[in-house]
Amino acid sequence: MQHVVEELRKTLPPVFAGISLGELTGGAIHWPTIQNRRALRQIPDECFVKSGPRVLVLRDEFLNWWATTLSDARHPEARRPRRRADAEHAA
Repeated sequence: MQHVVEELRKTLPPVFAGISLGELTGGAIHWPTIQNRRALRQIPDECFVKSGPRVLVLRDEFLNWWATTLSDARHPEARRPRRRADAEHAA
């Protein structure tokens, strides 16, 4: 997953307005969700600075945190519960 973070590190500016996060990431990161997590103190304050009323994102600090939230899209194979119709046919 580090390659995903490194791609964003190459494309995002070093400092940018938080409100542009969704556009800059192709919708991969949703600014309102980030704002909620900031309010819950789930993201380190070092990832942001204020400029008047605007919140600016510090790319490297933010991506270091964001990388900790990533996981594989596919988890190890888990047994799915059988549907009722399948269970009746098996009996």
